[in-house]
Amino acid sequence: MSHSARLTRIGALLCGALACVLSLQLMGLAAVNPPHSSQWAEARARWNARMLDSYSLAVRIEALGKVCVQRLEVRGAWVRRVIENTCDALWVNPLTVDELFALASDIESIPASRCTPSPHDCPCHRVFTLRRIEYDAEYGFPSAILARSEVRLHPAARDFWEHLWRERQLPACQPARRRFTVQVLSLVPLMSDSPAQTFAIKQVQ
Repeated sequence: MSHSARLTRIGALLCGALACVLSLQLMGLAAVNPPHSSQWAEARARWNARMLDSYSLAVRIEALGKVCVQRLEVRGAWVRRVIENTCDALWVNPLTVDELFALASDIESIPASRCTPSPHDCPCHRVFTLRRIEYDAEYGFPSAILARSEVRLHPAARDFWEHLWRERQLPACQPARRRFTVQVLSLVPLMSDSPAQTFAIKQVQ
């Protein structure tokens, strides 16, 4: 291939790359719905005001392409009885309300963009396409935690352009989509040491 033809090819490749990545970036900015830490603090205050440290809780979890359920009895903020737990394959510890608040905080703190395949090699990045945390309007506990992410080209990083120049092709940024969902199915306060003496707070469909 002649020198002029090679330059033409590189120029066309660069133009195509710019058009592609700019459209992807705009799509990503439109799709992400970042949570707000102020909502977390307000919700936590509502839950604390209820002083409900004994309750039964049913939670549905979706991660790594699997779905599982936890049903727990919590007393004094400690798990006293595991009624059902099909989450062993996902290595998910029993989720109390305190753990749900901690998980919500962790999801909020994850950067919207993370380098991949490593922090020091950044031609691609993993970005949130959806990040939403819902709190019970009356009692404050996190009723749903949703996170969706995928890998995209990362034109803001020098590694992206170095790869493009060196390899004469775009980085192989496979979508590698991830889905993570935690949904509270029900929360029932325990009014005494007897599990039978209960009343329902919330049933989330």
